[in-house]
Amino acid sequence: MPDSPPEEVAETGGPDLISFVDMPARLEAAGLKRISVQRCRQLADEDPAWPKPVTKVGRVKLFDWRVLEDYFRNRTSRQGQRTDRLKSAQEGGPHDRQRGPADT
Repeated sequence: MPDSPPEEVAETGGPDLISFVDMPARLEAAGLKRISVQRCRQLADEDPAWPKPVTKVGRVKLFDWRVLEDYFRNRTSRQGQRTDRLKSAQEGGPHDRQRGPADT
């Protein structure tokens, strides 16, 4: 008897649960850009639009793949954006202060 549920479970409307570890391969299989497990975790921590986990088994968060696939298809990539500078500007950090005539 197999340990995994039959494939028809996904067809009947049940969630297709995956963890962070499964995400890169699923993205690639769906024809989307493959990103690392670490980047998936970073998006989950920082992006307010990231889908909520369906459940948690021990310390592993499980997400519905169909919801995640929709998220990744509609996500706007901001490659090369310096988020560390954005945080400094919001906090009034020294890197983003206005330069005056005395600074030249």
